[in-house]
Amino acid sequence: MYEAFYGLNEEPFRLSSDYRFCYGHKSYSRAKAYMQYAFERAEGFVMITGQPGTGKTTLVNELTHTLDSEEPVKIAMLVTTQMDSSDLLRMVAYHFGLSDLGQSKSEVLQQLTNMLTQNHRSGGRALLIIDEAQGLTINSLEELRLLTNLQVDNTPLIQIFLLGQEALKKLIHRPEMEQVHQRLVATCFLKPLELDETKAFVQHRLRVAGWSNRPVISEAVYPVIHKFSQGIPRRINLICSRLFLYGSIEELETIRLADSEVVIGELLSEQLLSDGLVIGDEFNAVDAYEPEPNDVSETEGDLAEVDAYQPPVEMSGSEDFELIEESFPEKNAAQTAVSGPAPDESFEVASNPLLPESEVPTLSKPLPISSLNNELKEAPSQNQEAGKASPEIRTAKHSDAFRSREAPEHLLTDSLHYSEEYKDKDYSVGLILLSVVAVLLIVTMVLFLISPEGFVEQVYRLKGLIDALLA
Repeated sequence: MYEAFYGLNEEPFRLSSDYRFCYGHKSYSRAKAYMQYAFERAEGFVMITGQPGTGKTTLVNELTHTLDSEEPVKIAMLVTTQMDSSDLLRMVAYHFGLSDLGQSKSEVLQQLTNMLTQNHRSGGRALLIIDEAQGLTINSLEELRLLTNLQVDNTPLIQIFLLGQEALKKLIHRPEMEQVHQRLVATCFLKPLELDETKAFVQHRLRVAGWSNRPVISEAVYPVIHKFSQGIPRRINLICSRLFLYGSIEELETIRLADSEVVIGELLSEQLLSDGLVIGDEFNAVDAYEPEPNDVSETEGDLAEVDAYQPPVEMSGSEDFELIEESFPEKNAAQTAVSGPAPDESFEVASNPLLPESEVPTLSKPLPISSLNNELKEAPSQNQEAGKASPEIRTAKHSDAFRSREAPEHLLTDSLHYSEEYKDKDYSVGLILLSVVAVLLIVTMVLFLISPEGFVEQVYRLKGLIDALLA
């Protein structure tokens, strides 16, 4: 139901075993390695124990699928163990494909031995897997031990895997089971998942089912799932299945902590979770979400720009001008697209009055900078005067404005208006001088009109003063 709403290929949280969804957490991977090692030994017993729902059956199904694809192995798997030793022997023979079994136990045992011997001579192997083995009786375990004694040329004809809950371990360690205990090649206990493994388990099963981060799951939900599932994969599946069902009914695109509180409350009221679990302060946390894989924060973007920065490269001559044209292809293309090509867009450096012939670089190709060309056309005389009066200005225009790769547009603008600033300063000084001279002339004329004799006398006195100073 919910898989259709969220666009999943199949239901990811089924309670039944499916090796396609198995997640190789630490305990699971260790148990699988032990089983593979024991299988290569081709003898004795292998015992895998763990709490109900920890993945023992899933582990065996994954292993048998691998064995089926790699080696010719006859596999018989029993899941019903509540029977006496005679019925158990018949069940083993039946699951190995035997029919028309004899009436007596000896006849069944002989038929089973013949089948195993023929399988060995044809290059095959036989593997018997017994799930829920904690329900076996002592006599049944002894019957299984006798099967491991069947050999041809010192090679055992059958190997047995025992899977069960923790009671199986106690059963094997009983004093009367010493012979079975001595034939154990490997044992392993499947532990519940840790908190980080619970999150990885949920996301792994979702990805197998085609999850594309819809719905988004709050980070605060995973500790809730871990606590109330106690790290048991089957309970994790139960909680997640109900959580996704609730989300699809409410048409949620984000599963928040409050949603998990509703679902956990329902499961507790239905007594579908372990006894003794109580709601604490885990629902007081704040929802948080993992960033999208393609999201880049502003800080990361700034750091990327810093990392991408390259110091200015020292160049001379035509290299400086070519750098500006080639560093901004997008800008040049945009200008051409908007304004179109100008009839005269080339600027010959040799014609620039700011540069003497000794400093003129040789251009490999003309540089289109219409704004600079227009600036020079508007005030050629002022630019020439500024160039003659201040060689430093020429250096600033030729080198500083064109060499910086860090901010070329800014420096280019400064260079275009550099001479204009000096032109304005020259005009200001000239106006001041003209004003002073005009004032002096006016004062002189007024004095002359008022008293011509006094004016002449003052002139002679001023001349004498000047002569005295010069002497």
